[in-house]
Amino acid sequence: MQEHKSILQGRQEQLASTFTQINQLVASDSLDEATEQLSALHYADLADFLDNSSDKICKKILPSLSYNLKPETLVWLSDSSQKSIIEILGIETSAKLLNQLEIEDAIEVIENIDEELKNSIIEKFDNEKKQQILEGFNYPENTVGRIIEKDFVCFRDNLSVRDVLKSIQKEKESKKQDFLAVLVVDNKFRPVGNILLSTLLRSKDEAKLQEIMNTDFKVADSYTDLDELVFIFKQYALTIVPVVNKSGKLIGSVSIDNMLYIIDEQSEKDIMQLGGVQTQDTFSKPLETAVHRFPWLFVNLITACLISIIINFFSDTIAKLITIAAVMPIVASLGGNAGTQGMTVTIRALANKDINKANMYKVILKEILVCGYNGLLLAFIGGILCIFTMKNTDLSIIFAVAVIINFLLAGFFGSAIPIILDRFNIDPAAASGVFLSAITDALGFFTFLILAYYFLV
Repeated sequence: MQEHKSILQGRQEQLASTFTQINQLVASDSLDEATEQLSALHYADLADFLDNSSDKICKKILPSLSYNLKPETLVWLSDSSQKSIIEILGIETSAKLLNQLEIEDAIEVIENIDEELKNSIIEKFDNEKKQQILEGFNYPENTVGRIIEKDFVCFRDNLSVRDVLKSIQKEKESKKQDFLAVLVVDNKFRPVGNILLSTLLRSKDEAKLQEIMNTDFKVADSYTDLDELVFIFKQYALTIVPVVNKSGKLIGSVSIDNMLYIIDEQSEKDIMQLGGVQTQDTFSKPLETAVHRFPWLFVNLITACLISIIINFFSDTIAKLITIAAVMPIVASLGGNAGTQGMTVTIRALANKDINKANMYKVILKEILVCGYNGLLLAFIGGILCIFTMKNTDLSIIFAVAVIINFLLAGFFGSAIPIILDRFNIDPAAASGVFLSAITDALGFFTFLILAYYFLV
């Protein structure tokens, strides 16, 4: 592991050195040499260079680089960079590059740019590509229709292995992109199974596809949500999923190699949304990033104001015993952290389809118990510390009781909020954190202050 880490670190340092050298060449107007070095980069590394470069550098280097630019580079660019790079390249060059991409990749790039620019580029595509692109945009975002692969390999179930292998070698299937599995269809072009390429190569020539195909497969349609598709691939360890229309006929597929990127993107999106961030905006302009992050911060402002109202309501209580002000944030902070733990686990379980109507109450009860156990332990430890630091036994007892109550509430709301939001088709990863933070803080302060009001002051 350590050796692998060293190799990776060495690779990153080498790449950083190369980027620095290229920037120096561009700054000194040695564009031919800079172009030569950039052309030698892998398209993913080239995308990283462009992501980290200013518009000024991109405008200087892209005109000469465009002749050797691999189309895949556009796919690997960050969302915020794709628009500016395409504008610098121009409609003609961008259309030429995008026209070489698979349909799902072209859609991924085009959907991130302005409507006017998008339409201008689509008009430059050949008729077949244009029709497929427009068809893809008819489907909602985050559905299979946006990522469907039209370039798939399928055969009738009554063919023999010999017939299939000859067809792959001689016919146009051999010109298709690399594939790991073959889809098998009946006489009505409905999927009836699939066969791994390794299975196909190991089978006897005279064997029929229907004899060796895997019939335990899952299908999707163009409107299947990507989260659902991610679950299907992960749950059943699939290599390929056929996509069908309303009548059950095969219209495309989604393969594991493309699905890996989708899974990564979905996981990244969940992580971003847990932090109240809608997109990965490392390379976005500062103002654009600020606009994206503002909504949830505004919600936080409103909830913080509500909490301040609660604190202000007990201002007389706090004034009579100033040590209350020093202790009460601890109660809210502990409850918030406990609730966040339960919330994170629950959101992950929802994403994996592990929670349903039959077990959701059990999940909530478990989180309440877990928080309760931790609350008891921390209440005892915190109470002892309060005795030694504040020299006030009554305050320590109230602190301990408030911690236990807040932990139980945090366990309930930390698990219940994501489940409730999911039931109302609201993304729990995006909204749970804000609601949970507001509730645990408000209840933490209120519980502690109301106890202090009745039993301490």
